[in-house]
Amino acid sequence: INTIYSIASSSSPSKLDMCICINCARVTNCGAYHFVEERHEQPHMTENPTFEPQDGSPTIHVNIRTIQNEEDRKNEMERMWREHKAETERAMAKQQDEKDNTNGGEEALYGETTYDLSGVTTYEYDVVECEDYAEDMGAWVRNMPQEIRDANPNFVPS
Repeated sequence: INTIYSIASSSSPSKLDMCICINCARVTNCGAYHFVEERHEQPHMTENPTFEPQDGSPTIHVNIRTIQNEEDRKNEMERMWREHKAETERAMAKQQDEKDNTNGGEEALYGETTYDLSGVTTYEYDVVECEDYAEDMGAWVRNMPQEIRDANPNFVPS
């Protein structure tokens, strides 16, 4: 498997970066696509793929994305504040439960989550070239794991 690492200059993939596996007849049983599923922490099409692409193929682009613009920064700050609010509410409820059980006084508020306030970096793995590619438009959508279909019936791969 050829892997090319690149740092994406935007926060969203372009059409050119889309994984070609979604339109390949071999997607349901391919070892290379199984590798991509593992990296994306997604359910597998099959647990034991039997098809392996030719040596030296496919080419996988790895796009590394970090916060690139003010909108990304704003969205990330909103996510962190939502998490902080939820964690504070959990910690306050826990503190109240402990007070009710011990008749204790005011103590410092501690949550269960330790925050990493650095920006989020994501990795996107896309097969962009494969010697064994066999076009079958919509193959992945027709065969997507039921777990993904149930979680998001309108899911569109990217």
